[in-house]
Amino acid sequence: MPQTHIVTAFDQELDRLTSSIGAMGDFAGAQVTDAVRALLHGDTALARRVVDQDRQLDALRRDLSASAALVIAKRQPLAGDLDEVLADFKIVEDLERIGDLAKNIAKRAIAISGMTFPDVLVTSLDELSNLAVDQLRRALATFVARDAAEAMVVRQQDEATDAMHTAIFRDLVSRMGADPSQIIGFVHLLFCELRKRAR
Repeated sequence: MPQTHIVTAFDQELDRLTSSIGAMGDFAGAQVTDAVRALLHGDTALARRVVDQDRQLDALRRDLSASAALVIAKRQPLAGDLDEVLADFKIVEDLERIGDLAKNIAKRAIAISGMTFPDVLVTSLDELSNLAVDQLRRALATFVARDAAEAMVVRQQDEATDAMHTAIFRDLVSRMGADPSQIIGFVHLLFCELRKRAR
């Protein structure tokens, strides 16, 4: 549980940062969901919207990084308080990276628009996307609530995401050999998979 400071304004600044990071995370998660939907269903209009909206995430990253830097400059936090603000910096950078990955997926959706994929593969990729976005939202919720116990639960559940990713990766590779006519589309999906797993 976060400590209360003598200077109330400091607590308010930290709370605003945390709340804004939560909102940025919701936006990043929505970007991923939309990008995957555009990819799997050939929705180029939605894909272009994801690409365009990436600028908003970039702006949020700049604003939040500046706010965190201002807190350090004004309050000169020590120990745990400094760790918290530095963690804010890292989370903001990670959220922007998630937005970049969503933009990459959306660009691939535009590149392969018109291609269709087997229903079972579409379902698997949709499930993987939903699992990853849900994990992001739950992780951010634990950050906002400062719930360390729940954070460990969310972290342990990453194994399920890893297992599903591995299964889909193998399925894509096997399909590339079995159906050469769809190799280009499968390669794009494979690169989305690889990029999404970047940490």
